[in-house]
Amino acid sequence: MPPGAPNGHLARPGGPGPWRRARVRCEPEVVHVLALGGSDCEVVRDALLGQPVNALSNLAYVIAAIFVLRRGGPRGPALALAAVGAGSFLYQGPMPAGAERLHDGSILALVAVTAVAAWRRGLRRVPWAPMLAWVALAAAGVLNLLGRTGAPLCRPDTWAQPHAAWHVLTAVAVAAWLVAWPRPPGRPADPSPRVDLLAD
Repeated sequence: MPPGAPNGHLARPGGPGPWRRARVRCEPEVVHVLALGGSDCEVVRDALLGQPVNALSNLAYVIAAIFVLRRGGPRGPALALAAVGAGSFLYQGPMPAGAERLHDGSILALVAVTAVAAWRRGLRRVPWAPMLAWVALAAAGVLNLLGRTGAPLCRPDTWAQPHAAWHVLTAVAVAAWLVAWPRPPGRPADPSPRVDLLAD
C-alpha cells in the first residue's frame, strides 16, 4: 500500500486523495467487500475503469432506456433507467468519491419515478410483465447469485463476468416491462418530444 494512502485506499495517479482500494481477488473462503464493486467478483484494477467489464455492461441500461423511448414507453421511468446506467458506470468504472451514493440513489429514483408515472397514468395496479421480462430476470438472478465474489462462477480476471450479464439481463427485463405498459387515454401513438422526468 502506498505511504500516506488513508483508510486502505490507493492514491490516485497524478493527483492527491484516495482513488480506490487495493486490488480485490476472489478466494473461495472469503467474501471481499473492501472496495466499490468488491462483491461483484471482477478484480478491481488500478486503472481508469476499476472493473471494465462490469462498468461497460452498464451501458445496457442506457440502450434499454432509448429502446423504451422509441417504442413510446413511459418517459420518466426510461430516463431514470438511463440514470441507473450512468450511476452504475461511475460506481464500477472511474469510482470517484460519492459513486456509491450515485449508484444507490439512481436505483431508488427509478423505483420512485416509476411509481409516480404509474399513478399519473391512473393505473390501479402495476402492469403485468411479459414472459421475456420474467425469463431475463430469473436468469439474471441465478447468474448474480452464482457469480458473486467467492461464489462458484466467480473468475475475477476473466472477461466473462456474471455480474455484467446481470446488468444486461435486468436491462432487458425492465425495458420489456415498460414497453408493455398500456398507453394513457388520448395519448397519440408517437411519444411527445417534450421531456418531463415525472411524465408518464
